[in-house]
Amino acid sequence: MARNAVNSEGRVAVHDLVKRFGSVAAVDGVSLDVAAGEFVALLGPSGSGKTTILMAIAGFEYPTSGRVEIGGEDVTWAPANKRNLGMVFQRYTLFPHMSVAENIAFPLKMRGIGRVERERRALAALETVRLAGYGERRTNQLSGGQQQRIALARAIVYQPRVLLMDEPLSALDKNLREEMQLEIKHLQQQLGITVVFVTHDQTEAMTMADRVAVLDLGRLQQVGAPRDLYEAPATPFVAGFIGETNFLPGRAVAAAAAGETLAVDLDGGGRVAAVAVDRLAAGAALRLAVRPERVRLAPSAGGLGGTVVEAIYAGVATTLIAELGGERRVRARIAAGTGERNWSDGEAVDVSWRPEDARAFAAGAAG
Repeated sequence: MARNAVNSEGRVAVHDLVKRFGSVAAVDGVSLDVAAGEFVALLGPSGSGKTTILMAIAGFEYPTSGRVEIGGEDVTWAPANKRNLGMVFQRYTLFPHMSVAENIAFPLKMRGIGRVERERRALAALETVRLAGYGERRTNQLSGGQQQRIALARAIVYQPRVLLMDEPLSALDKNLREEMQLEIKHLQQQLGITVVFVTHDQTEAMTMADRVAVLDLGRLQQVGAPRDLYEAPATPFVAGFIGETNFLPGRAVAAAAAGETLAVDLDGGGRVAAVAVDRLAAGAALRLAVRPERVRLAPSAGGLGGTVVEAIYAGVATTLIAELGGERRVRARIAAGTGERNWSDGEAVDVSWRPEDARAFAAGAAG
């Protein structure tokens, strides 16, 4: 299939979107702008509002308030069949009584496209998803990954301006899921189509998306490129949800503006340094966040002291758990092949990190 022209037709914007079910706000004032040709993932745990936002874009749910625009056009109250969007669900909803080609051509038939043109487009879509020659088969003769590709072909065959995907890979096993993540990303790049993709799997979002919108309890926590979310989380929720993070409570030794490096007195003892995410007053309670792979262990020499209590070998890396006292524990991850020594249970160590690798959030910060 020909690559779609990347123009304003594929832009998606939601403005101050609110969706209430009774007294519960499933979506609470979310605004998000997706550029034409961009791949954006909506990421969050169950109940975060990600699917509700997708359904509002699709036209299957109408918001309590707010606005949805596609291609600069206000479609908030437009019916789903007037929005020219492609949709791939968790369940592929393929028709078992139809051939693969008939399944793919079905949306074209509903749009009144003639049989010859339907067949031509269906075969082109099959080629796009690397299933040329499968047109005459029945869907029950296909593997899960092949059925997923057919559902994708059916969603793109009429050249929609936006492709919406709701947990489309969750039914696949791990290896096939990882393979399909890359296939969908490459297909999106080939077609130049805008994609809004819902997932609860952070690895999936980080692998596939140009930007990730992280949601929790109906509110948008942060939007950014995967690297930005991982390296510079804006809230404790994002720090904890994206990757693994050690959290340690403490207090600011002196006042610091957002972005400044400050000294932190940890609860239970020890002074360390971190970058302030929020403005902090002297003595303000905070939560310090540091990734396990940024934590360093060294022979005890009077620094932030700890004791190794467990080593977990996982091939590509070893995770060491060090107890700092007062029931505080820190995980350190050491990549294989770094030449770092093996640590023994019960060994005394100093725990450290670079100040720029730790982030200090105000104790009352969201998440």
